[in-house]
Amino acid sequence: MIKQFGILTFSLLIGIPLSFAQPTSTSTNKPTLKAQSNIQQSFEITSKYTKHDYLIQISVPAGEEPSEGFPVLYVLDGNATFDSATNIAKSMGNAANRLGLSPVAIVAIGYPKQSTFDLEKRALDYTPKASAEFQKQAKYNYGGADQFIQFIEKELKPAIQTKIKVNTRQQSLFGHSFGGLFVLHTFMTHPETFQRYIAASPSLWFDNYALLNRQVDWLNNKANKVQNIMLMATVGTHERRKETQPNEDSTQMQYDFYQNFNKQRSENFLFWKFQHSAEQHLTNLYASLPKAIMLAGCIDHKTCSALFDEQVTR
Repeated sequence: MIKQFGILTFSLLIGIPLSFAQPTSTSTNKPTLKAQSNIQQSFEITSKYTKHDYLIQISVPAGEEPSEGFPVLYVLDGNATFDSATNIAKSMGNAANRLGLSPVAIVAIGYPKQSTFDLEKRALDYTPKASAEFQKQAKYNYGGADQFIQFIEKELKPAIQTKIKVNTRQQSLFGHSFGGLFVLHTFMTHPETFQRYIAASPSLWFDNYALLNRQVDWLNNKANKVQNIMLMATVGTHERRKETQPNEDSTQMQYDFYQNFNKQRSENFLFWKFQHSAEQHLTNLYASLPKAIMLAGCIDHKTCSALFDEQVTR
């Protein structure tokens, strides 16, 4: 479902500053988190797949631990998003029952010794392999997305499950810009990794819109039609996208890309695209977090549809 969605940025509505998370502690051997109160913890982990060190920050909702485990939202660019995501999730937790949501645990994936964004490491971790021509003209090395997926699936998820009880049937991934590109790449190449995907301002221009061409493989894969999965995309109406090569058809290409997903909506696959009024590229990161947390927490397809589908007026 594609629609215009004009809202004030959620952080302004509830008075949350756009602050950036700082490490509170570092440990590779912390005890299991308990859920009697809202608890935050951080630890560092080194991946054998990417060769990078990561700062992982966790926020567990207050209250009793669900018997099936907590829904978990994995958030990229964790240094820049953890504080805001945690505050929004905490505020939503107070109205969870009314909204039909389960309280969501936040797992933010960042890098040590960074206050906001590590441009070089995220450029490698979040991007698919690029063409030689595109890479030659690039400022950073690209192409580490598949290794980053391996890190999340084989190293990070097992580590998180030693600390909190996870609802493995309700795990979500959120990313912005290159992170949004990574979300879409993961969704189309390894859809079983998560059940819900949220791509904010994805860098579709990357490698001359190569991801748009790869969508054909996803559309032709019949296995994708039977998986229970949800995908959401958001863009700001005032974003100015950086074009690697001027392309008169780029707007139409992106429109078709989202429409192709929208046409695949079914009982097993839900899709939404929102346009956030007056949001720039960076601010759409924070404007998208409330929807990401709601999608991560809504109980089932029916509840999620009720939250996000456009209401028909008579």
